[in-house]
Amino acid sequence: MQYFTQEEPGPSEKTLNLIRQIAYSCRSVKMNGKYELYSLN
Repeated sequence: MQYFTQEEPGPSEKTLNLIRQIAYSCRSVKMNGKYELYSLN
């Protein structure tokens, strides 16, 4: 098994910010037994 160490390249700060924006603006809700996505925008 391979472990992440600081010597290995990780995602850039720009990529992390994009992921944060998507996670903040999109939410999932369970309706009628199914998960559905909706946007807060």
